[in-house]
Amino acid sequence: MPHVQRRMQALIKKFLKYWLPLYIYAGIIFYISSIPKPLPQISIPYFDKFLHLIEYAIFGILASRAFKSSAQPAFYKNFIILAALTSVAYGISDELHQLFVSCRSCDYFDVAADLIGGTIGAIFYGKYRAF
Repeated sequence: MPHVQRRMQALIKKFLKYWLPLYIYAGIIFYISSIPKPLPQISIPYFDKFLHLIEYAIFGILASRAFKSSAQPAFYKNFIILAALTSVAYGISDELHQLFVSCRSCDYFDVAADLIGGTIGAIFYGKYRAF
Protein backbone atom coordinates (compact mmCIF):
# COMPACT_ATOMS: atom_id res chain seq x y z
CA MET A 1 0.00 0.00 0.00
CA PRO A 2 2.78 2.53 0.69
CA HIS A 3 3.97 2.00 -2.90
CA VAL A 4 0.54 2.99 -4.24
CA GLN A 5 0.47 6.02 -1.96
CA ARG A 6 3.95 7.15 -3.12
CA ARG A 7 2.92 6.68 -6.75
CA MET A 8 -0.24 8.75 -6.19
CA GLN A 9 1.77 11.51 -4.49
CA ALA A 10 4.22 11.54 -7.41
CA LEU A 11 1.35 11.84 -9.89
CA ILE A 12 -0.23 14.68 -7.94
CA LYS A 13 3.11 16.48 -7.68
CA LYS A 14 3.68 16.07 -11.44
CA PHE A 15 0.17 17.37 -12.18
CA LEU A 16 0.65 20.41 -9.95
CA LYS A 17 4.02 21.21 -11.51
CA TYR A 18 3.30 20.62 -15.20
CA TRP A 19 -0.43 20.54 -15.94
CA LEU A 20 -1.96 22.92 -13.42
CA PRO A 21 -0.09 25.98 -14.79
CA LEU A 22 -1.53 25.25 -18.24
CA TYR A 23 -5.05 24.92 -16.85
CA ILE A 24 -4.72 28.12 -14.83
CA TYR A 25 -3.42 30.00 -17.88
CA ALA A 26 -6.29 28.64 -20.01
CA GLY A 27 -8.68 29.87 -17.30
CA ILE A 28 -7.10 33.32 -17.41
CA ILE A 29 -7.53 33.43 -21.20
CA PHE A 30 -11.17 32.37 -20.81
CA TYR A 31 -11.77 35.02 -18.15
CA ILE A 32 -10.22 37.81 -20.24
CA SER A 33 -12.25 36.66 -23.25
CA SER A 34 -15.38 37.02 -21.15
CA ILE A 35 -14.78 40.75 -20.66
CA PRO A 36 -16.70 42.77 -23.28
CA LYS A 37 -13.93 45.34 -23.87
CA PRO A 38 -10.74 44.16 -22.13
CA LEU A 39 -8.40 46.74 -23.70
CA PRO A 40 -8.70 50.34 -24.77
CA GLN A 41 -8.69 50.95 -28.51
CA ILE A 42 -5.07 51.03 -29.71
CA SER A 43 -4.44 52.53 -33.13
CA ILE A 44 -1.38 50.39 -33.95
CA PRO A 45 -2.28 48.18 -36.92
CA TYR A 46 -2.57 44.48 -36.05
CA PHE A 47 -1.61 45.09 -32.41
CA ASP A 48 -4.33 42.68 -31.27
CA LYS A 49 -2.81 39.95 -33.48
CA PHE A 50 0.56 40.57 -31.83
CA LEU A 51 -1.09 40.16 -28.42
CA HIS A 52 -2.68 36.88 -29.55
CA LEU A 53 0.71 35.68 -30.77
CA ILE A 54 2.37 36.42 -27.41
CA GLU A 55 -0.57 35.05 -25.42
CA TYR A 56 -0.52 31.74 -27.29
CA ALA A 57 3.28 31.49 -27.36
CA ILE A 58 3.05 31.31 -23.57
CA PHE A 59 0.23 28.77 -23.93
CA GLY A 60 2.44 26.74 -26.31
CA ILE A 61 5.32 26.75 -23.82
CA LEU A 62 3.06 25.60 -20.99
CA ALA A 63 1.44 22.92 -23.17
CA SER A 64 4.88 21.69 -24.27
CA ARG A 65 6.00 21.40 -20.65
CA ALA A 66 2.89 19.41 -19.82
CA PHE A 67 3.10 17.01 -22.76
CA LYS A 68 6.87 16.57 -22.38
CA SER A 69 6.36 15.51 -18.75
CA SER A 70 3.90 12.76 -19.71
CA ALA A 71 4.69 9.11 -19.08
CA GLN A 72 3.00 8.25 -22.39
CA PRO A 73 5.66 7.89 -25.13
CA ALA A 74 3.25 9.19 -27.79
CA PHE A 75 2.85 12.40 -25.77
CA TYR A 76 6.43 13.18 -24.82
CA LYS A 77 7.86 12.19 -28.21
CA ASN A 78 5.38 14.42 -30.08
CA PHE A 79 5.08 17.20 -27.51
CA ILE A 80 5.70 20.05 -30.01
CA ILE A 81 2.98 18.88 -32.40
CA LEU A 82 0.55 18.20 -29.56
CA ALA A 83 1.25 21.60 -27.97
CA ALA A 84 0.68 23.40 -31.29
CA LEU A 85 -2.54 21.47 -31.92
CA THR A 86 -3.75 22.10 -28.39
CA SER A 87 -2.99 25.81 -28.80
CA VAL A 88 -5.00 26.15 -31.99
CA ALA A 89 -7.85 24.02 -30.60
CA TYR A 90 -8.04 26.23 -27.52
CA GLY A 91 -7.75 29.33 -29.73
CA ILE A 92 -10.71 28.16 -31.82
CA SER A 93 -12.76 27.43 -28.72
CA ASP A 94 -11.84 30.86 -27.36
CA GLU A 95 -13.00 32.59 -30.53
CA LEU A 96 -16.27 30.62 -30.49
CA HIS A 97 -16.73 31.58 -26.84
CA GLN A 98 -16.40 35.25 -27.82
CA LEU A 99 -19.43 34.90 -30.10
CA PHE A 100 -21.49 34.87 -26.89
CA VAL A 101 -19.77 37.86 -25.28
CA SER A 102 -21.16 41.35 -25.79
CA CYS A 103 -18.93 43.59 -27.99
CA ARG A 104 -16.71 40.60 -28.94
CA SER A 105 -16.57 38.59 -32.14
CA CYS A 106 -14.99 35.54 -33.72
CA ASP A 107 -11.99 36.38 -35.89
CA TYR A 108 -10.22 33.83 -38.08
CA PHE A 109 -7.07 35.94 -38.12
CA ASP A 110 -6.98 35.69 -34.33
CA VAL A 111 -7.03 31.90 -34.69
CA ALA A 112 -4.14 32.13 -37.16
CA ALA A 113 -2.19 34.27 -34.67
CA ASP A 114 -3.01 31.73 -31.94
CA LEU A 115 -1.69 28.88 -34.09
CA ILE A 116 1.49 30.74 -34.97
CA GLY A 117 2.07 31.84 -31.38
CA GLY A 118 1.39 28.37 -29.96
CA THR A 119 3.73 26.79 -32.50
CA ILE A 120 6.47 29.32 -31.78
CA GLY A 121 6.10 28.71 -28.05
CA ALA A 122 6.22 24.93 -28.50
CA ILE A 123 9.30 25.10 -30.72
CA PHE A 124 10.97 27.56 -28.35
CA TYR A 125 10.38 25.20 -25.43
CA GLY A 126 11.64 22.25 -27.47
CA LYS A 127 14.84 24.10 -28.31
CA TYR A 128 15.54 25.98 -25.08
CA ARG A 129 13.80 23.80 -22.49
CA ALA A 130 15.06 25.29 -19.23
CA PHE A 131 12.15 24.82 -16.84
